[in-house]
Formats: sequence, C-alpha cells, structure tokens
Amino acid sequence: HAEWFFANPPAAGPPPIPADYGYSLPVVYLIWVGVIAALYPACQWFAEVKRRRREVWLSYL
Repeated sequence: HAEWFFANPPAAGPPPIPADYGYSLPVVYLIWVGVIAALYPACQWFAEVKRRRREVWLSYL
C-alpha cells in the first residue's frame, strides 16, 4: 500500500489517502489482543525473574 505515498513529489503536498487503505477497527482490535496475548507470558516470566533476583540493574528495567 505504500506506492500511493511515494508516487507524488513532495512539492505537490501530501497525496490523498485511498479509502481502502489500512485495516478495519475490529481487525486492529484483534491484532492488539494478539500482541498482548503473545507478550503476556514473557512479561510474567520477567516479573518472576525480577522477584527472584534482587540485582540493582534489574530495577532499571
């Protein structure tokens, strides 16, 4: 979908965004839920690491 952005020279101003560009709101919500679900186990693991190990540098993360 990026070809519409690079097709016009910058002096002409920003090109109009096509009506079918991007994703619908339900798809965006599904992507967000997928990202959160994918990162949750890693966050739980890291919280456990920080709980077990009391090293100073871990407090900065």
